Amino acid sequence: MKASTAPRARFPLAHLAVEVVYEQGNTPFFALVACEAIRPADRKPIFSGPVPSDMPAQLRALADHLEGVGA
Repeated sequence: MKASTAPRARFPLAHLAVEVVYEQGNTPFFALVACEAIRPADRKPIFSGPVPSDMPAQLRALADHLEGVGA
C-alpha cells in the first residue's frame, strides 16, 4: 500500500485530527495530525502507526469518560 494513493479519512479531534489510511487487505494505519498549527510545516503527523485491534474499544472508553465528566 502506498500511503499517498490509499483511501484516507480525517476526523477532527479538538486542535488535532486523526487520519485513518486503509486499503482493502492491508492493516489500517492512523496518524495524529496537528491540523491547526500556525506554520504549514508543523501540520504534518505527530505520530503514526498501525491501528491495533483494541483501539475502537479504547476510543469508546475515552468518549464515555469525557461524557461522564461533562465535557
